[in-house]
Amino acid sequence: MKNGYLLIQRGVVFAALLTIATACLAQGSSDALFANTDALVRTAKAADAKLLSPKNYGDAEAAYAKAKDFASRGRTDKAQNELVKVEKALNAAIETSKLGAVNFSTTLKTRKLAVDAEASKYEGELWSKAEDQFETATRALESGNVNRATERAGKATGYYSEAELAAITTAIVGAARNLIARADDDKVARQAPVSLDKAKALVAGAEADLVKNRYKTEEPIALAAEAEYEARHAAYLAGEIRRVDDKELSAEQLILAWEKPLQDVARALDVTTDMSEGFAKSAAASVNMAETLAQQNASMETRVAELEDRLGGTERIAEESKRLQRQLAQVESLFGQQQARVVREGNDLVLRLIGLSFPSGQSVIETRYFGLLKRVQEAIEIFPESRIDIEGHTDSVGSDAVNMKLSQDRASAVREYLIANMGLQESKITAVGYGKSRPIATNATEQGRAQNRRIDVVIKDARVRQSD
Repeated sequence: MKNGYLLIQRGVVFAALLTIATACLAQGSSDALFANTDALVRTAKAADAKLLSPKNYGDAEAAYAKAKDFASRGRTDKAQNELVKVEKALNAAIETSKLGAVNFSTTLKTRKLAVDAEASKYEGELWSKAEDQFETATRALESGNVNRATERAGKATGYYSEAELAAITTAIVGAARNLIARADDDKVARQAPVSLDKAKALVAGAEADLVKNRYKTEEPIALAAEAEYEARHAAYLAGEIRRVDDKELSAEQLILAWEKPLQDVARALDVTTDMSEGFAKSAAASVNMAETLAQQNASMETRVAELEDRLGGTERIAEESKRLQRQLAQVESLFGQQQARVVREGNDLVLRLIGLSFPSGQSVIETRYFGLLKRVQEAIEIFPESRIDIEGHTDSVGSDAVNMKLSQDRASAVREYLIANMGLQESKITAVGYGKSRPIATNATEQGRAQNRRIDVVIKDARVRQSD
């Protein structure tokens, strides 16, 4: 009886092992069956076939799904038949994509600019029109109608360009537009027409500048910021004036409330607080005193620096300077011209990683940049007592919020990589994103925008090692 029970157990185990082995063989057979097709799929994706040949690529996807279904049910013959269809459709898609890359080159460039400007987010209607025209163009190309394809691509290019400009404009002046629209809804113009009209004029100026050159954004950004201020100021003024109109506050009380902060400043600076003839006298006295104090402070800092120089001794300063120069040369020797720029800013050393880039809209560090980051580690090790700041920067295209988050995420990714690979104390290395607020080149050109999209590794107070 016992022997019979053992035989049953062994039989169950054998059956289970046989099932697992059969499944593994089936999986291996399925992988081999799809190997060539999967390689062709990768080639089609690299050729952007889904965009440039949507019908052929869609046919391939449908046949591929059927092949997978047949293979999962052991119908290898049926799966093979579907894979023949897949490969035929993919080959057609690849060939059409090659043709599309040439015929639609201008449209594709314009589309990329619209994507970078987040046109689908800010200008959905225009983006949809452009995409519809472009899909019509690609389908015409697939059917061999080159003339229709060219015509539709031209229309798509126009819509993409229009959507890009509208998106850039919305990203820059959108907040000001919203504030003005809210002010109009609240009838702010009844009480504060001058300030509100100024806000509208500033927005119009920013929009006109962008129409002239959508990539020269510094001045429009400044105008938009001023417009936001004027719109908020108009809303505030309107609220205060309504309080007076509604008898909640007298005109005298309003003026006295505005005078008090200026009187507090004047009192702190020990100048006149006389408001008997208005605020002009007290304001002028406060400004003069503030300027005098600033000049005295600058003079004192100069004198302190001179004394420190004398007390330190010229020989010590010269020796430290030589040591620092040697270390700077050592850092510079770590990087090639296309990898990083080494810049001295006061007591800090900045490693501007021009050779490090990220996929569009992402913060993932690709493996091909590990070698560059290894050199960054070696540079940091030259100054073991220094703190490290990782700064992320973007160009001016896109919204402030998106750029700020993206720059922070990229800086944090570099920080985490260095901590993981160097064993640095987390308290000694920080990451901060500045978005588009600290450009080092013009954003009016692609080259300038590329320079502004960067990671800076700042070695704070890069001191000389005494062991040198």
